[in-house]
Amino acid sequence: MDAGTVLGFIMGYIATLAGVFLLYLPVLALIVALLVAAGVVQLLLLPFIILIRRVRHSKAAHDTDGSWILGR
Repeated sequence: MDAGTVLGFIMGYIATLAGVFLLYLPVLALIVALLVAAGVVQLLLLPFIILIRRVRHSKAAHDTDGSWILGR
């Protein structure tokens, strides 16, 4: 094998790597887009989650108070 053959194999491997990357590029872009969309939805729902936690916490504090049994 001379230098031209080795250089040809190297260029073939590089071309194959580039082709596989381009083949899977839409899948990678879709995964990134879904992760970004999930983060945006989570940020949009964060105020509602905090509100629900506060409402549950305030109800739980009143429901678990046993002082009414003793007449206080």
